[in-house]
Amino acid sequence: MTMGLTLGMEELRAALPQPELPRRPELVELYWYAWQLAARMVRHGTPENNFSPTYVDAAFGGNIFQWDTCFIATFARYSRELIPVLPAFDNFYRLQDTDGYIAREYRWENGARLWAKRSGDSLNPPLFAWAEWQVYRLTADRERLRTVWPHLDSYYRYLEQWHRNDDGTYWITDMGSGMDNTPRFAAGWIDMTCQQALNATMLSTIARELGDDVAAEHYREQHQTLANVINSHMWDEADGFYWDVDAAGLAIKSKTVAAFWPLLAGVTSQLQAAKLVGHLNDPQTFWRTHPFPSLAADHPFYKPHGDYWLGSVWAPTNYMVIKGLTRAGYADFALEATLRHLQALERVYRNTGTLWENYRADEDAPGIPARRDFVGWTGCGPIALLLEDVIGIWIDAHKAYVRWTIREDGPHGVKQLPFGPGLLDLHIDAQRTLTVRCESSLQLEADGVRGTGKWSFAAGTHTVTLP
Repeated sequence: MTMGLTLGMEELRAALPQPELPRRPELVELYWYAWQLAARMVRHGTPENNFSPTYVDAAFGGNIFQWDTCFIATFARYSRELIPVLPAFDNFYRLQDTDGYIAREYRWENGARLWAKRSGDSLNPPLFAWAEWQVYRLTADRERLRTVWPHLDSYYRYLEQWHRNDDGTYWITDMGSGMDNTPRFAAGWIDMTCQQALNATMLSTIARELGDDVAAEHYREQHQTLANVINSHMWDEADGFYWDVDAAGLAIKSKTVAAFWPLLAGVTSQLQAAKLVGHLNDPQTFWRTHPFPSLAADHPFYKPHGDYWLGSVWAPTNYMVIKGLTRAGYADFALEATLRHLQALERVYRNTGTLWENYRADEDAPGIPARRDFVGWTGCGPIALLLEDVIGIWIDAHKAYVRWTIREDGPHGVKQLPFGPGLLDLHIDAQRTLTVRCESSLQLEADGVRGTGKWSFAAGTHTVTLP
């Protein structure tokens, strides 16, 4: 099995975004180590498996996994396809059935799916539309969206036909959900139902971008319908929590990190979001030494050593929670959680020399079991969260727009951010002077602790002062 990029550290640095955080050198070191591990996971397809000639792998053996790949996109998109995530998506689209079905896992040896098609184990969270949109925000490659639209649209419709319950909720299994041994035995799954709602809103956004107003409105209505289902069937006002439900519609009160998907799916009210944040911020449940465990710490099945989804902290669910907090208006708590997560990763890296598949919530150690050298989706934190939440960059290249939320003190910034077909450098010095180098025109909105500013820049180098 051929794998890995033959690039040294200097070559990686020359090709990738370069964070400048003098006050946090340990997180910058972790950032570059994550890229080194990611570069090892570039593989080459074969005629037998019909995978792409070059693509990034999930770091879990040779098979390809659907939701792993979608979360890998959150950081690989910053590599400008040095870590080739779009061909990794294409592996799944190429093997998609004509009715829209996409399996959770395909074999390295021959490209065959592992599970019976109608089995809930054969699925994974339907996140391709969300992940494609995250990539598009950096590339502004509308033709890519146009090419993948039929795959995304038909996948949604397959799930709607085969995995929607009579009450409008969606079903899957523990294995299919990606939370392999989660103690949930439901008919209607809160995460799967919210993931389909997120799928709908992303499809509406993509359709609007492609000029298809009919499809955009259809999927907007789908999202609203699912939001109503989630809040009428799965929200418990007394508990301030979303639960899975059984076949009779009764709540299954197993408190897991899956209940926070409604934040990212955009289906909560302000009051509901506040109650969810209360659970996330509770040291008895999710606000542990290393947040956020996959199973609440007061659950009778919680395992301090992790035992996979019985208490371990996982990169994809932490990324989901943090982005959901930001979407719901809790950016300060999202940053606090990001720093607590990254600092825990860094301490374990310092102790063990690597990044892991999952982590213990109550001490600085990998979970048991956990694979080492796992980037893989563990790169979500050291790379994506560092750029997006610690440095504070939000890019919408298709709108020629950048928002920089400045929370760090002192000089800092980032060089070589992908921005459409070109690159972007941002830097702020101790006097709050911003230097912007861009290869295409853009609008920059900078939001600092003591002031904000908005500017329009042509291609070139510009210097302005933040109020």
